[in-house]
Amino acid sequence: MPLSSRQRILFSINLEEPDRVPISPLMHVQFPSSFLGMDLSDLASPFATHPVWGAELETFRELGMDAMVDGAHGPVQARWPLPFLHTAADYLKLPPGVDIRIRVVKEEAERTWIKRDFETPKGVLETECVVPKGDQAWEKKSLITNPEEDLEKVRCILDGTISLEGYEKVRKVVGDEGVVKVMTHLPINFWMGYRDTAGTRSVVDLYRQPSIVEDYLLLYHEMWLLPLVEECKKHEIDVMWLDGTYTGYLNNRMFQDYVLPHLRTITKMADFPIILFLSGGPCHRFLSDVEDSGVACIEGLDPPPTGDIVLSDVKEEIGGSVCLKGNVDTNLLEMETPSRLEAIVKECIESAAYSGGYILSAVDQPTPRTPVANMACFVDAGRKYGKYR
Repeated sequence: MPLSSRQRILFSINLEEPDRVPISPLMHVQFPSSFLGMDLSDLASPFATHPVWGAELETFRELGMDAMVDGAHGPVQARWPLPFLHTAADYLKLPPGVDIRIRVVKEEAERTWIKRDFETPKGVLETECVVPKGDQAWEKKSLITNPEEDLEKVRCILDGTISLEGYEKVRKVVGDEGVVKVMTHLPINFWMGYRDTAGTRSVVDLYRQPSIVEDYLLLYHEMWLLPLVEECKKHEIDVMWLDGTYTGYLNNRMFQDYVLPHLRTITKMADFPIILFLSGGPCHRFLSDVEDSGVACIEGLDPPPTGDIVLSDVKEEIGGSVCLKGNVDTNLLEMETPSRLEAIVKECIESAAYSGGYILSAVDQPTPRTPVANMACFVDAGRKYGKYR
């Protein structure tokens, strides 16, 4: 008897063998916008009117895939700097005395400049983004510009309450069509994403100002991540998805100092699976440490030449204790021919799906330029080669 999409994904995350390999690429906002005929700004900008989870679910349904959708119920990116706390910002109710002020500061023919400022009792955190016509918001001014002064302002923001009422609404709609994720950042990802939109100053601070970086990591860990995990346990969530996009910038010692302690604490506390997103460069050097940390699944897994993950090797090394998700190059998904894509999917499944513990996915979310025919081929190939019995 065929499993439901929800069962199929959870079987794989738990290293059990389902009826077939789950087909569940990271959807988020990019491909769903073009597939559904929407502007990216409708999903990922201060003009957002449509919740991300709804666009994801509709795209999964139309293409016959196994859904993994964000749990944020509202169009959260309409208010918060993209993607502050990731979509889990929807769960944070701001404390008294803290507000987000949004205003258009300049309108041009093809783009709009917008300020989104956090007003706190300790002062204002100023952010600025530009929204090209029909595109998503692109942050132009970092949330954290003066680390010493801004620490207490960030503390004010995080001193709110967490409610997963919206998550429960999403899960009720999704039902057996898939699983619902609470998506947020690793502490180091929060620092690197909101200290510096270009990803350079935040790395320099790791060398020059390690103490202030540690202050931010501890603040985020204790005031946001730990309380979020406790709330997730009360609601018996499906999975938590931790964004580790920027970890490719770190050397091995930094990974062990700034990532592993937080990751181990979270996995020890959680009574639900943790999916760690590792993408954006060579990450093979971190995999044994990630395996030891207790995460249930690693997503991303860039193949050469952009990364260094040879899927068959990684399956042998850690596939007995960690589910693997990804390894299909997102650029190839956009640019290759359907016949070539079929061969790529076949190779991934043969490399990592045996005995369970593999979910077919691209490295990152497919772009809006990805042809629908290529996505259909991706799904067809997954069904063709991904049968266990």
